Amino acid sequence: MNVPEIDPSPGIDTGKMDRKIWWRIIPFILVLYVISILDRINIGYAALTMNAELGIDHFLFGFISGIFFISYILFEVPGNQILARSGARIWLFRIMVSWGIIAMLMAVVRTPLELGILRFFLGAAEAGFAPGLILYLSFWFRKEKIAKALAVFFIAIPLAMMIASPLSVFILSHASWFGISGWRWLFLLEGLPAVFFGCAILVCLSDLPEKARWLTPHERAWLGTHLDGDRVKEATTQKIPFRQLAGFPMAIILCSSSFLVGLFLTGLLFWFPQIVYSSGLSGSVSDTGMLVMIPYGLSAVVMYAWSLHSDAARERRYHVAIPFFLAAVLLLALSLSLPHGGTAAGFLILTGVIAACYAAYAPFFALTLEIFPPDLRASGTALVNTTASMGAFLGPVIFGLLGGQITGPVAILMLGLLGIALMVCGLCLLRCRE
Repeated sequence: MNVPEIDPSPGIDTGKMDRKIWWRIIPFILVLYVISILDRINIGYAALTMNAELGIDHFLFGFISGIFFISYILFEVPGNQILARSGARIWLFRIMVSWGIIAMLMAVVRTPLELGILRFFLGAAEAGFAPGLILYLSFWFRKEKIAKALAVFFIAIPLAMMIASPLSVFILSHASWFGISGWRWLFLLEGLPAVFFGCAILVCLSDLPEKARWLTPHERAWLGTHLDGDRVKEATTQKIPFRQLAGFPMAIILCSSSFLVGLFLTGLLFWFPQIVYSSGLSGSVSDTGMLVMIPYGLSAVVMYAWSLHSDAARERRYHVAIPFFLAAVLLLALSLSLPHGGTAAGFLILTGVIAACYAAYAPFFALTLEIFPPDLRASGTALVNTTASMGAFLGPVIFGLLGGQITGPVAILMLGLLGIALMVCGLCLLRCRE
């Protein structure tokens, strides 16, 4: 018997459908990514007491923090290809449960070597999670809606810092049960949610709109004709298409930009608590937690507002380039002001740089999704995120080599060079046309 084909155009209230999709997917995805960032960065707070107990110096801490991204880089592109071909639910479930278990195991390490090994496996377990979620959102949200969805998704990064600051400081200060150090409880308690919510993925998420029973048949059919989920799944190859990706000039610019932003922002994610604690602005661990919240709270607001503007204007390049230019100017100002002291002024300028970089996040990845065709979207998105991970590995290591400070002459020079590089990337984004 032939099943009658559903006409995908009449009787569709797209506003109602979009709201249904939004509230079904976005809050849950946001929670997943917050947990991901929390388990990735909580080592920065644990270091306030852990480093002395395990005998970890500045360089070793930077390396242990960054080694997470070595394994992340190795498995990121293949991981995203597996997600595209096999479906999001099972693969995201595997990722979250495995990294949650590894995160909790860090509570029992006795040496820096054991900690470094577990950080390496943590990166391998989480590989493909962020680009996988970005790709997953593109299966549900149309081009004119995707930047807003990505903005709320990426708000997880500053939001995780806002949650991590008071939560981690509270655990460090109050959790000393059974004679076990607070930093060990921190890893254990903050690793548990990954296992719980990883299991919840199997219940809460659908792979594609066509499989979502909470949508009407007309809505499923309409989305199937307006989104690329099936085409991405069918066209994604098992091999990494380096030759095809290299044929996109814009891909080089996107990768260079993500590398620079990853280097700067991720280096700060791990080192910012220690930078603030040793700067003189903070007199205690609790004060440090409160101060760290300020730039990330501002970033969350700016990121969301700027992404809404990008969607309303249906424009991406300027919405990436302008924050890059602002961050570049502020970095140059910071490099010029630091030799003359002014710790409070430096903190405010650094807050502006962080907010500007985060403002570019959602338009940047919306542009990334638009640049690559369906057959290269999974690999291209993962490649851009992989280069960000390369920067994310170097960032903590470089901060470690600088002794966890940004006031020395080498650090000041690097801030200035980073500002110039971001300005160049912004100009290239505006000039390059595929």
